[in-house]
Amino acid sequence: MMEMAGYLQNKLNKLNTFFSMLFPDITQEERSLLEEDIIKTYALKGITFDDESLFYEDKSTRLISSKRFKKETDMPTLEELYKVVAKDKKLKRIAVLLKPYVNGSLSFMNGHTNIKLGNSLVVADVFGIEENIIPIAMFVITEFFWDKIKESRSERKIIYLDEAWRLIGNNAESANFVYKMFKTIRKYGGAVTAITQDINDFFTLQEGKFGKGILNNSSVKTIFQLEENDLKLLKENLNLSEEEILKIPNSRRGQCLICAGTNHVEVKVVSSEKEHECVTTEW
Repeated sequence: MMEMAGYLQNKLNKLNTFFSMLFPDITQEERSLLEEDIIKTYALKGITFDDESLFYEDKSTRLISSKRFKKETDMPTLEELYKVVAKDKKLKRIAVLLKPYVNGSLSFMNGHTNIKLGNSLVVADVFGIEENIIPIAMFVITEFFWDKIKESRSERKIIYLDEAWRLIGNNAESANFVYKMFKTIRKYGGAVTAITQDINDFFTLQEGKFGKGILNNSSVKTIFQLEENDLKLLKENLNLSEEEILKIPNSRRGQCLICAGTNHVEVKVVSSEKEHECVTTEW
């Protein structure tokens, strides 16, 4: 029977995706050496492939079980990894590329997670982040939410991914991350909604593998007005009729086609006065 991957192994898998997005031209040798340095960095914090290393003895309590899980602040930061990488002559190029994320213009990514998930609605706003960094920020945030979602199978939750094409259109590893989330989130009492205006970008990698997988694992598809190229893709993958193809480009605001299994229904969405007040951009 195959054993479940431990904390550090899972973290390495996530960091491999993170660094493949951060450094798209990273070589296989650099990637392997960087992974070794990540393992060294965690070891400096006393964390190994043995999950028992994630706990510490709490001497402030007299309880029989005084083990406590290490806090977020006990985990290494990018700066601590940078210090290890900077000593590695074979990773000189990676150290140079990593420096802005440590103490330069992109140092907002260097630190411990401070997102609080106590509210019923949590919004992660990436407005103001440099365009080329947005997909990376989206991956880090989504991956954090995904971990929290998997903590409970009984609590119902949903995650909305606006501009989802940023995670699917350019990097196979981040695209695979989103695809797996769509495929397995129901097991954890959750749901995920991807929102995009760029359907074509869902199909750019590996002959559309990820786009097709996400569509196949979406129980409901809502289609608003789209361009002709996007419609061609949806026609092939959603079995849209010629009549539907003709109607979608001429849809007015609020009009859409909802596809649930083999059922296709034309819908006009009408907001209440309060909903309109909350979401309108017409002032």
